[in-house]
Amino acid sequence: MAVIRTALLACLVGIVLYVYFEPIPDAIEIPWKLKLISHLFPVTSRLASIMPEGEVKTWLDTFLVGAMRSSGPNVTYRDTTYGGVPVRVFDDQHDGEKAAKRPAIVYYHGGGWILGRVDLYHALTSEIARETGAVVVSVEYRLAPKHVFPAAIDDCTAATVGFLQHLQDLNVDPTRVAVMGDSAGGNLAAAVAQRLTFDPKYKKLPGLKMQVLIYPCLQAFDYQTPSIQQNGDYKTVILNRVNTAWFLSVYLNFSPSFRTPMSLNQHTSAKAKRSPLIKKCLSHDLIPDEFKQTGYKAPSTDFGDEDIYKEIKDVLLNPDFSPLMREDLRGLPEAYILTAEYDVLRDDGIMYAKRLEKAGVPVTWKHYKKGYHAMFDIKGGFRSSPSSELASEDFYNFAKKHL
Repeated sequence: MAVIRTALLACLVGIVLYVYFEPIPDAIEIPWKLKLISHLFPVTSRLASIMPEGEVKTWLDTFLVGAMRSSGPNVTYRDTTYGGVPVRVFDDQHDGEKAAKRPAIVYYHGGGWILGRVDLYHALTSEIARETGAVVVSVEYRLAPKHVFPAAIDDCTAATVGFLQHLQDLNVDPTRVAVMGDSAGGNLAAAVAQRLTFDPKYKKLPGLKMQVLIYPCLQAFDYQTPSIQQNGDYKTVILNRVNTAWFLSVYLNFSPSFRTPMSLNQHTSAKAKRSPLIKKCLSHDLIPDEFKQTGYKAPSTDFGDEDIYKEIKDVLLNPDFSPLMREDLRGLPEAYILTAEYDVLRDDGIMYAKRLEKAGVPVTWKHYKKGYHAMFDIKGGFRSSPSSELASEDFYNFAKKHL
């Protein structure tokens, strides 16, 4: 028994030392919390990808949901469906306020299209409702690997369309509706905004006022952006080069054998890398020089795998997955885009902000120089930091003035 205790103690000490000495950017905030989250995140993700859906739900309920639900403000809510998709509607309006039309936010949670649930985002979405005064509709879209692309975007579109068709039920102003999401949810928010703007079958619906994209993933073609080169090899910034490729490959139903080539930018052909479409939509010239000062080298376009690219190019170039691949962005709703310095997805948001500006779309771009992926949290939440608190206040102040 003593030998076992000694061995366990030695293992524990080894793990602590490993985590302590594991590299993390010097200027990043809450380093120990990020190290903990970064190690738990891939474990949870892989459990979610192999466990039956009901078991994942039970496991999350037991360990996480209760704490998350109790940490947010007490806002009236109800569970219902829009467009056949489960949603949770937060309505913080008091009886004396019912004469006034209100704004609304349709929220799509993050989690790499594999994790996340309305329950896990309950605290955040209730806080958004309380702080902005908006009706908030949190969408329970289907998750991979059971439901791969385009299930998530189809669910988010259906729920949003269903809500837009019933705005009068909640006294919502049809000129003041936004879509919003973080990470994978930011991807879905951008894609829904494009669908509702450009697909003729939605032209009779109220137009969206705003799209709020919180460190969104907006493409999977280019794995040599400055932010991936600078942050992709850290294991302690929640997302890195390897696990981002893993999330994307599961959601997009790619062969597991493609994950390593994707993480090395070998999943596209040399010819495709030099194509006019890529030069226009994913040019690194869109990214300000301040983001290329260290740890960045202009990537080569002379390599790739034509066979892999032929198999996956239709998805990589599809704006329903990759909003950055749409050539003409004119007419999209106003955008609020948050990016974080220590995030592999940083440059997706920057490139989209710059391209939207060029297309004449009003853009508010908020960048946090000490920020990290998953920083957008409730006030005083586990992931919160000075930058996180500032990001929340910045968004709430903006929404109250502009939505």
